[in-house]
Amino acid sequence: MHQIAALLLAGTSWMGVYDAQTAPAPAAAPAQAAGPAWQLVCAPAPGASPSPAPAPNQPCSLVQNLLAGEQKQRLLTVILQRTPQAGHAMTVALPHGVLFPGGVSAQIDDAPEKPMMVQTSDQNGAYTGTAVDAAMLTALRGGKTLKIGFTAGNGQRIVVPVTLKDFPAGLAALDKSPLPVAPAPVAPAPARPR
Repeated sequence: MHQIAALLLAGTSWMGVYDAQTAPAPAAAPAQAAGPAWQLVCAPAPGASPSPAPAPNQPCSLVQNLLAGEQKQRLLTVILQRTPQAGHAMTVALPHGVLFPGGVSAQIDDAPEKPMMVQTSDQNGAYTGTAVDAAMLTALRGGKTLKIGFTAGNGQRIVVPVTLKDFPAGLAALDKSPLPVAPAPVAPAPARPR
């Protein structure tokens, strides 16, 4: 979670951009940062700044940060990572004000929605994630739009379009980056004498 939080831009609450009690769903697509829509972001060594290119043994993530409003505040961040255990995993960093029981959905173009549950939250927003199997990876590579849906605190369903432009090139770069180190297994506690 610390690595994901480090990938997020420091931003204020989504509620400051769209008042979920009164504002309708955003009609236009949120703005993306300049450059490719999907950016390869590599975890820095302690004390170093993020690098656009992977250094040896430096794990990377493929990230798209969507911004909203005149202040360009973070609305949504989609992060794709390689994992030693599952291949690829996607994390979606959602804004504040999400109704957790409403869940989150991911839909690639007109394919069926894939439900996801909100897993945790912190000062940057709420987080949901899913393993990305081969079929989903193929759909992401060939798709045009990933639609992230969630329910605002007032019960209104919001769908944020995430472009898949630049995704195939970004995925190729991600797959050339080193795998993150798998966490060491936790040793069982020694038995106490009776």
